[in-house]
Amino acid sequence: MPRYFLHLRDGIDIALDEEGNEFASIEDLQTAVLKSARDCIAGDALAGRIDLRLRIDAEDENGRVIHSLPFAEAVTII
Repeated sequence: MPRYFLHLRDGIDIALDEEGNEFASIEDLQTAVLKSARDCIAGDALAGRIDLRLRIDAEDENGRVIHSLPFAEAVTII
């Protein structure tokens, strides 16, 4: 199974995923990225501040971005 690294980025700073995870399909990877983004947003909400400028970039073992999800696209704000 391919290994992907889910890096948290804000355009300036980066929180690198050093270990990565294996996913059986791109759909499984996309689901994990969405869940990770929403988990981060939930934690931020509990702290009282949500930063929608963040994104998660999923990179393969060669450093290519396979999927990118801005936090603003991970939730619907009404």
